[in-house]
Amino acid sequence: RSLLLAFTMSSASLKATKALYPRRYYHRTRNFAAYIARSFSSDKSPDLPLPRDIRVEENPGPSKFMTPRRIRFNQGERARTWDLIESHDAVCVLVHHAEKDAIILVRQFRPAVYYRDSVSSEDSSSSLSSSTTKTKSTAGFTLEMPAGLVDKKGKSRSQIAAEEVYEETGYRVSADDLKLVNRYRASVGLMGSIHDVFYVQVNEKMREGRGGGVENDGENIEVAYLPTEDIPAFLYDPEKDV
Repeated sequence: RSLLLAFTMSSASLKATKALYPRRYYHRTRNFAAYIARSFSSDKSPDLPLPRDIRVEENPGPSKFMTPRRIRFNQGERARTWDLIESHDAVCVLVHHAEKDAIILVRQFRPAVYYRDSVSSEDSSSSLSSSTTKTKSTAGFTLEMPAGLVDKKGKSRSQIAAEEVYEETGYRVSADDLKLVNRYRASVGLMGSIHDVFYVQVNEKMREGRGGGVENDGENIEVAYLPTEDIPAFLYDPEKDV
């Protein structure tokens, strides 16, 4: 089924499916977006500044990104507690480049992924440099769809998603160009935040910037193109990179 979904993203099949079976096109695109919305570890040495002098410490206080909470409740005959993280919802965009017939992904360093990949539970308070499971140049780097937090007041989710596409990839799209194809809950045991997945098609004329993220926010992002014919291998081969 997943191979079929990936195949329908090729240019010829996508156009034919859309023309002949518009409802099937929508649902297949929607389901495919659900598969690729997750992040993949990247084993390719990035053309980006590498992190250094990484240390783990306790969170010293309030954060604008998350707040630990504890819920107490009764269920049946038992009193229960549950620890969770209050966090923002998020948006991500499946960007299809029509001329390249490729999905646009972004490669970036994710500290949380580095932490999980590089520190054992018995060693969580130590320096991260001693137990990496990948090479120093790739640990913590992921390939993802352009994405961002829903944390801008007065802006719709589609507006935020369009801004993220431009900031991270350099392609200018409008909120009206985006189609909502999926919505899911992330980390339901810990956060339960809502993630919206959009789809948009771009061409090279729409590229107005270099992408790479917001420099003032410290973002360092590399744009990558995944040819649609390589999607099955990318999804099912953990060694496949772009």
